[in-house]
Amino acid sequence: MGATETRNEYVQAFERGLAVISAFDGSALTLSEVAARVDMSPAAARRYLVTLTELGYFAHRRGKFSPLARLLELSAPYVATTDPTMRAQTALRELTGTLNETTTLTQLEGGDVINVLASTSVRELSIQVMPGRKLPSYCTAMGRAMLSLLPPEGIRTIIEKQPRERHTIHTLTETEAIIEQIAQAWQQGYALVEEEHTPGIRTMSMAFRLSHGRVAALSVPTPTARETRGEYIERVHDPLREAVAYMTGQ
Repeated sequence: MGATETRNEYVQAFERGLAVISAFDGSALTLSEVAARVDMSPAAARRYLVTLTELGYFAHRRGKFSPLARLLELSAPYVATTDPTMRAQTALRELTGTLNETTTLTQLEGGDVINVLASTSVRELSIQVMPGRKLPSYCTAMGRAMLSLLPPEGIRTIIEKQPRERHTIHTLTETEAIIEQIAQAWQQGYALVEEEHTPGIRTMSMAFRLSHGRVAALSVPTPTARETRGEYIERVHDPLREAVAYMTGQ
């Protein structure tokens, strides 16, 4: 294909849209900051950012734009063979093989938990997890585990801003009670939640930071009817800790 023919088929608008996405390096940016980084007028940058926000790839809060987990969809062909997602796929597959349970990788997105990856067990009564689904952080093990890695003032801000719905009779909704559970997760190195978001489900989660600083967690959800709480902790704790150590290179 000749240079002239290639240029005629070249879509500059698409290139500029990708440049806007690439302007983000892990922190939220204002419209002016994005425009300056991509050498684009604020009016043009705004059109791209508004479009990306409407499509669910970015969030706009307090005058700043920030990437959302849906951007992972654009990287699916790449992450299938690349760290850290490839590393997580290996970790989840091995963890599921060891425990014969569904295992998940989640990330924290504001006050929400995003299911990024899952390895599903074929065991009877295994939990089915849908990647991309959002869950509240205040009443889930993965949410509390990841929140435990944040500064105390950040934890309180996130909890107080969330509409804390009582999903089951076991759901904690009072700020201080939730913060106490998050502090316990920090002290013991894992969060354990039983039937607060979904009846009949028990989950242990351990949180860690990815290489770019984002908070993530590995989790093992199981039916509460499978075993007692003590039996579950004894069975799951060490394999889960080893999987987290693998993710962090320890």
